[in-house]
Amino acid sequence: MGVAVATVHSSADTEALHVREIGESVAIGDVPAHSSYLNISAVIDAARRVGADAIHPGFGFLSENAAFARACAEAGIAFIGPFPETLELFGDKAKAKQLAQQLSIPTAGGLASPSDNVTEVLACVRDMEMPCIVKAVAGGGGKGMRVIRHREDAEDAISAAIREGRSSFGDGRVIVERYLSKPRHIEVQILGDGRGGVIHLFDRECTLQRRHQKVVEEAPVSSIPLELRQQLWQHAVDLGRATHYLGLGTVEFAVTDNAAVFLEVNPRLQVEHPVTELVMGIDLVEWQLCSVHDRQLPAEQGQLTEPRGAAIQARLYAEDPAQGFLPSTGRIEVFRHGSAVRMDAGVTAGSEISSHYDPMIAKLIAAGQSRTEALRTLREALNEVTVLGVVSNRAFLLGLLADPLVESNAISTETIDQWLADKGIPAESTKHVAALMTIWRRATSSQTTQMGAWGDHGIAGWRLRRGPASTPHVVPRYEVSTPRNRWQVGFGSGTGGCVSAVLVGPTMHRVGEPQRLADSTYLVAVDGESLSVHAFCHRGRAHAVIGESQLSLDIDAIHTPAGRSRGGEAGTVLAPMMGLLIGIHAQEGQRVSVGDKLATLESMKMEMSITAPADGEVVWTGCALGEKVERNQEIFRIASVASIASIT
Repeated sequence: MGVAVATVHSSADTEALHVREIGESVAIGDVPAHSSYLNISAVIDAARRVGADAIHPGFGFLSENAAFARACAEAGIAFIGPFPETLELFGDKAKAKQLAQQLSIPTAGGLASPSDNVTEVLACVRDMEMPCIVKAVAGGGGKGMRVIRHREDAEDAISAAIREGRSSFGDGRVIVERYLSKPRHIEVQILGDGRGGVIHLFDRECTLQRRHQKVVEEAPVSSIPLELRQQLWQHAVDLGRATHYLGLGTVEFAVTDNAAVFLEVNPRLQVEHPVTELVMGIDLVEWQLCSVHDRQLPAEQGQLTEPRGAAIQARLYAEDPAQGFLPSTGRIEVFRHGSAVRMDAGVTAGSEISSHYDPMIAKLIAAGQSRTEALRTLREALNEVTVLGVVSNRAFLLGLLADPLVESNAISTETIDQWLADKGIPAESTKHVAALMTIWRRATSSQTTQMGAWGDHGIAGWRLRRGPASTPHVVPRYEVSTPRNRWQVGFGSGTGGCVSAVLVGPTMHRVGEPQRLADSTYLVAVDGESLSVHAFCHRGRAHAVIGESQLSLDIDAIHTPAGRSRGGEAGTVLAPMMGLLIGIHAQEGQRVSVGDKLATLESMKMEMSITAPADGEVVWTGCALGEKVERNQEIFRIASVASIASIT
């Protein structure tokens, strides 16, 4: 389009991909979003410095902020989005719901007006049938939302939603609605010229969600009757016309039993917009820019052709499914992918995933003549992805997309939760641990001078022979842990052509010499099976992708002072990830039961509870309210009931 572009960045993003690729970027403040990306005056000043005529607000932060849109207008800078009045209306779920009701669009019942008073909201919930859902009025992306299935859980859920809304969006007000069981999540893309002209660009299915966060999206919708789809298109256009909508917007609905209710309007470009682009053959951002600049639509409704084929998008996150999908922070050491699908990535090898922002790595978008073809292509593309240095949800996505319910499109917003409950996250394979530890030992042996206690001490002295020569006895030398498991690992000389006998916990594996095929790629024979391993190893960490599995190990040498298990001593409670402690619920001397809440940790604007792993007494607290903690930092010690009894 011939448009010159500049961008902004916080102090945490000086080396971010958008800064490096765009070339001209203005530093606007420190890491907290309110000091940088949510700082309206800083963004406006940056635009003035580079002589910008317009600002595109992107997917989040200020994209739905009416005050920001007004500030742009006052500065003589075009805001690429709706009018401030429209943002105020649709940025408030309660007001948007009232407009939908005025237009005779079905909605879910609930709290008539929003509130940030826990007592007021709790009174409403007590009068409603369970389950219900509490939502931050300014929320989005799953933040500030809690499903309440039992009345006794209501107060905690309401308080958490209010806190998340205030933290993420600066507005703690919430609404409460009837929760629809097992709905589909369908959305309609609209485009307006700001003068009452509005068209729809058909629809998307965003039903596969976790924690109200979209995971997989597709276009067009193929799961509901055409007549209902047409009704939703019309509802969306009616909402746009009623507000003289300008630019792109998304109108979202919940569909159950071929009936739909209005959810909300997102008055901005959506993360999932590429699936619409691929089936429509258009550039939505270009259409957005043209409609805002020219105040006219690039096409009339009758000129649009029906979507062609199908497109499916999967969101690749730095998160650990084995830890309840907690974000995985750290440096991305290796990031490789194929070229068969569209890849929209915000990071490269060397990028840091911090606790400050969303942990998305990339979006993979596959297209095909049919939904089946697009799904197959997407799975093939995910198989070509390698992410090392942080844990990703790649293996989870591969398993989900191969599930018969997903393949047949017999899904609901609760499908992922049910899938996880039924199948769980596969246990880590000791065979994979043996392969990765063998690679790690050889990779780190060349770094002995930098590693001290981490270096390879040689195979001699690591084994004791007892009985037949074919049965080596291996002395464990390392304690190896993942968030779910811990093993003692040792190496011994193999026999019969085997290079090493590797003991992982109680299991002995025979491992051949790793063959390096390419940078960070190895071929390793374990118990006669050849494994292709993509690995990155450094000091006390090792990461690998093996087939559809990912493995991240913390490694301690047992015979060195550094050898205390990273899993902690018995009764030790560690922070599951980096974050800010926003609640301390247990004090020294307090008796706790397994599952009792000890602390609340906030990371990436999401809250998580840290609970007691066993019955006992809190004998030590190593954290304070408002303190930032690191992953695996010791924050509590709990003495068991038996230990307390023996002392007394």
